[in-house]
Amino acid sequence: MYTLLRYQKFLYFAKRWFFLLFLALVTCSHPAPQKANRLRLSFNTQPTTLDPRKCADFVSSTLVCMTYEGLTRCLPAGEVEPALADKVEISSDQLVYTFHLRKAFWSDGQPITAYDFEKSWKEVLEPPSASAFLFYPIKNVEKCVSGAVSVNEVGIYALNQDTLRVVLEYPTPYFYNLTAFPSFLAAPAHAHPEEASVVSGPYLYAKAPKISDILLVKNPFYWNSNAISIDEIEISIVPDESTALEMFENGELDWLGGPLCPLPPDAVEKLKNQLIFVPNAATTFITFNTQEPPFNNLKMRKAFSCAIDREEIVKKITQTGQMAATSILPPTFSKQRFLLSDLEQAKGLFREALEEMHITPQTLNALVLYYRPTQMEKRLAQTIQRQWEEAFGISIQLAQLDHKSHTHRLQTRDYHISLASWIAQFDDPISLLSRFKDSQNLKNYPGWEDNFYTRLLTLSNTSDNRKEILAQAELLFKEAMPLSPIYHWNSPAICSPRIAFIATTPCGGVLFERFRLNAQ
Repeated sequence: MYTLLRYQKFLYFAKRWFFLLFLALVTCSHPAPQKANRLRLSFNTQPTTLDPRKCADFVSSTLVCMTYEGLTRCLPAGEVEPALADKVEISSDQLVYTFHLRKAFWSDGQPITAYDFEKSWKEVLEPPSASAFLFYPIKNVEKCVSGAVSVNEVGIYALNQDTLRVVLEYPTPYFYNLTAFPSFLAAPAHAHPEEASVVSGPYLYAKAPKISDILLVKNPFYWNSNAISIDEIEISIVPDESTALEMFENGELDWLGGPLCPLPPDAVEKLKNQLIFVPNAATTFITFNTQEPPFNNLKMRKAFSCAIDREEIVKKITQTGQMAATSILPPTFSKQRFLLSDLEQAKGLFREALEEMHITPQTLNALVLYYRPTQMEKRLAQTIQRQWEEAFGISIQLAQLDHKSHTHRLQTRDYHISLASWIAQFDDPISLLSRFKDSQNLKNYPGWEDNFYTRLLTLSNTSDNRKEILAQAELLFKEAMPLSPIYHWNSPAICSPRIAFIATTPCGGVLFERFRLNAQ
């Protein structure tokens, strides 16, 4: 036994020494930009976090999915398969999930254990993070978030180093899919996630991420490393879409477009024969702060929503086949269609709202519409500003915010009206509807809550008529109008001839770790 332990210890330090040597060689060398097995990407903003449990934007989530592995992982067809868990047992009543972990290691050679997952998940709940609501199907989580029970009473148990047991509050058909979501990835207990020094996924950081660039290299400790064909991924942070397109045309990038680095609107016509459309379940919308005047008034929210000409926006602004939104849920989740644009109705509702609130139109001249720093959102904000000013005879101010500041304003509700977007993270309408079950949820940007809506979502968990109940919740949400949908996405992208194979998910994820390059 003593000899075996010495041998195992020797193997651990040998692996670690070779890994450090490998990393030093990668970091100290300066390969040419045309390195054969390097994929070159562009993101339009820095990640707001490197901690998988804190992701709230497309860039951070994509980067985390390249550097971390979950119990399960997404496949291009939309299904989920075992990843760090090589076996999953589900009880006959569908209330107990037992995950058996495979032999896998962090990028520093230390073993990944069930205790890592238990600790990480519980840290999402106490104190409650923006993603805590995703854990509500687990027993006692909702009570824990409300402060009624301690985090030690939730249904998350590491039985031993290799076994994680999860007990649910109610049967949840989408729970298995949830475990592939970034919030359910384990962060290393022995390293700080924001330092990005220790990860579990296909790639690791060759050096600390900088403001302008990120270099990822294959993780030699990744359990499925042999399946990763691209050795390095170079990511340039390029906020300006036109600059990014110029880099692509100069042969400096291999992939451009989608939510990560949108194409310039003016270039779409020129590029139409090169475009690839990435399927997704994404929607751009106006969010109203329902906790403050004037948008705590329902008629005011409906007036501003009805005054938006969505057909003008998709025909003259977005111009890449986007669908004018008539529901907050994308078409992949809902077939319900509601009439949202009606200028005469908007004017009537506006007058009624002013009378109810005892204010004049001039009172609203201080309203600010916030948007993020992309050419598309700037044009969209300018168009909606014009439509509102023409409809109501008021003056709307515009303010551009960087991605991190924009998210912070929405989560703290330090705004009146703002443009925003979301992508469903798993293939179920509850992934979006559940945000509004509790007004304290940081991702409930409007701060809206309704007791009957909450009861409908709760009832959907155990009812055989789940689809019909969620459709009722969708209709109730539409009538309350805390958000006003504008268009559903159809994300165009372009890729260089160097790329031989791409992989995306139906909800809009781009699986860069599954890309392949042509031999050169």
